[in-house]
Amino acid sequence: MSFAADGLLDTNAVLHAYTTDAHSAECRAFLAALERGDVRARIDPLVVHELSYVLPRLQKQMDRAAVAGVLLMMLSWSGVVGPVDTLVDAVQRWSATPGLAFVDAFLAARAASERAPVYTKNVRELRAQGAMVPDPLPSGPSTSGSR
Repeated sequence: MSFAADGLLDTNAVLHAYTTDAHSAECRAFLAALERGDVRARIDPLVVHELSYVLPRLQKQMDRAAVAGVLLMMLSWSGVVGPVDTLVDAVQRWSATPGLAFVDAFLAARAASERAPVYTKNVRELRAQGAMVPDPLPSGPSTSGSR
């Protein structure tokens, strides 16, 4: 069976490749095809976030740096498409900053890419990432600017 359009990459296709189960060989072959660019799949930020959480629980020896290495490797594959540049930035921020949540790393990366503020009360963490963080939060026409 062949698909003309890009598919969506799910977390479990990656996780099975890191195990020894009934799906491992098939998932490893699929990931190898993604790496070569023989197959294309769109990667969603939710999948990268889930991998950042699940991989170190599946592979106990993987620390944050090792997980980031796997994620950055996957994001470099020819067949992986989507908001790759923003995800690479997010993974690098997450890897380099102990305690920084992946979602905050992604928001900081996206804010940098889009030159947009982040509305949060994690002011210190996001400002440390270079994000513009209004504090206090805007609450109406006089503080939110025009659209």
